[in-house]
Amino acid sequence: MRDLVSRLRAIVRQPVGRGSSDLDHSAGPERELTYVPDVAAPAVDLDQTAALLGGARHDVSGSSCVVIDRTWEAHDWHGRWTMEAYAIDAAAPLALFDPRLAAVADWSSRIVFFDIETTGLSGGAGTLPLLAGCGWFERGRFTVRQFFLSGPSGERALLDGLAEIFDAASLLVTYNGRTFDVPVMETRWAFHRRTNPSEDLPHFDMLPAARRLWGRGSSQKAASCTLTSLERSVLRFHRLGDVPGLEIPSRYFQFLRTGDVTTIAGVLDHNRHDIVSLAAVTAHALRLGAEGPDGCEMSTEQLGLGRLYERAGDALRAEQAYALAAAAEDSEIAAQALARLAVLLRRSGRYDEAARAWQGVLELDGSAEAVERQAIEALAIHHEHRARDFAGARQYAETLRRQASGLQARDVDRRLNRLERKIKKADEAARLLG
Repeated sequence: MRDLVSRLRAIVRQPVGRGSSDLDHSAGPERELTYVPDVAAPAVDLDQTAALLGGARHDVSGSSCVVIDRTWEAHDWHGRWTMEAYAIDAAAPLALFDPRLAAVADWSSRIVFFDIETTGLSGGAGTLPLLAGCGWFERGRFTVRQFFLSGPSGERALLDGLAEIFDAASLLVTYNGRTFDVPVMETRWAFHRRTNPSEDLPHFDMLPAARRLWGRGSSQKAASCTLTSLERSVLRFHRLGDVPGLEIPSRYFQFLRTGDVTTIAGVLDHNRHDIVSLAAVTAHALRLGAEGPDGCEMSTEQLGLGRLYERAGDALRAEQAYALAAAAEDSEIAAQALARLAVLLRRSGRYDEAARAWQGVLELDGSAEAVERQAIEALAIHHEHRARDFAGARQYAETLRRQASGLQARDVDRRLNRLERKIKKADEAARLLG
């Protein structure tokens, strides 16, 4: 996708007239890169579509789309909390979740939550954003503005409307937008010879942060981190009659053929819910980051915060988060937390405490095999090199040998041979002293 965008930008920046050495537009009219026929006419009546969707026309240089605004008041509920609880201020620890944004000074002045629906899910030059939605807080209210293509020829109007919002934004927030939404829009702006307004706009993709907070690390039973899943598990918000994402392209093409607005009304609702829930999930994640592990309701959140604090160099809060997560009823989460805690303690030179944490992993039922093996190996190393308990180290090494194969088995054999020599040497020294 990036290579395609780069090639398109190079084409756009080429001289317009043949033989021109610079971008002198007086050499001739600007050559359009694409011609998009209005395939929707005459089935779709733009004014009627706008009226039925509760929106209005947006016209730009012969291109038209539909703009629909919806507003949530501060006291309106979305899941467990009202909208005013989802407003984000400058004190929120955004850099904890994305260190790249640490240098952005005024990121909170105009946060725009962004999501698109497209004619295909694979991206590429033929994928059009049939619907682009933006949401933002203003004076306690949350507004969602959607730009809908009643036909492909309205794309330039859609891009113009988005550019106005992006130009006024201080931060763009998406859900998987770094790999899908933003690259798709970059391609569309390039195709239409338009400057990409998101190029210099700070961007926070909430999906990686969600995976750290609500995923299950290396667990084989990885929890779903789709936005709709987090709506249910975190926000306690349940959609009724939602349009599945896979149905959206077919519904749009049916609308283009028939002009039946009822086929795409649910698509607009789906997009609105995505944007409001994106704002809510983002605000909740930032609140957890500020309050710390004591404010978490789920052990996965405590484990995730621990990893975030550890990455940020805050060892004290990371240790606190891991210790709380280690008390989880879910043995797999507890094992992961103990393993992370043990590594943290070892790095700070607290070797005995680290060994107790590793031993805690082995005392759990149902911990992942990889984590259990990590604990056994760490205890073998501790008993050999720290505690100087060679017999104990040999027991752990023998357990490793039963589980190992190939190169790992040869490594363990070398360790066992070394331990045998150390045990014999220690026995001989004891006999001489005795």
